[in-house]
Amino acid sequence: MVVFAGFARTFFLNPFFARLSLPRLYVFHGIVFSSWIVLLVIQAALISSRKVRVHRLLGYAAIALVLLMIMVGLTMAVRSVQRGFSPPGAPPPHSFMVIPVGDIIVFTVLTGLAFWYRNRSETHKRLMLVGTLAILPPATARILLLFTTRAVLPLAYGSAFVVMLGCMLYDYRNHRRVHPAYVWSVLFFAVSVPLRMYIGGTHAWLSFAHWITGT
Repeated sequence: MVVFAGFARTFFLNPFFARLSLPRLYVFHGIVFSSWIVLLVIQAALISSRKVRVHRLLGYAAIALVLLMIMVGLTMAVRSVQRGFSPPGAPPPHSFMVIPVGDIIVFTVLTGLAFWYRNRSETHKRLMLVGTLAILPPATARILLLFTTRAVLPLAYGSAFVVMLGCMLYDYRNHRRVHPAYVWSVLFFAVSVPLRMYIGGTHAWLSFAHWITGT
């Protein structure tokens, strides 16, 4: 719902609202990342219906999708800098690039660990969930921009963090403990956000951003 609401005007319902002439890369990016959300729902449904074998087979196929998301996501980050994009209230484009790159890194680490622990279902599903929540801020930010241009980034990432805390609270309510997979993955996400902001302002990062984007 968050993904659809965030990208409805500019992607899913673009012909009815923004009516943008989207480059093929942008359309492909939308399809690839939306496919991950659809896959997550399907995988959860397969487990609920006890079709574990199908879930596992589809999980192996999902590795290819993750690799595609990494390539497309990083390419989009570079293109955004090349066209001078930076959301309201965010740092300049070259510094801001660390934010989407960080999203991809956090997502890759958590989903990679989820695949590694695929035989430990309790760990696996929590890592998958937090990994997916970690890439929702771009959609949340677009929803927030409909109402305000102030503190959009902190609010978007703060919202993701609040949802993660809600998952941990649900865990505690049902099991009287919070699973370590939640604790470490949410901590990893939380630490990554201010760390990205710091790195984005360093000379080393700016030099890298100028080099990789050719600008």
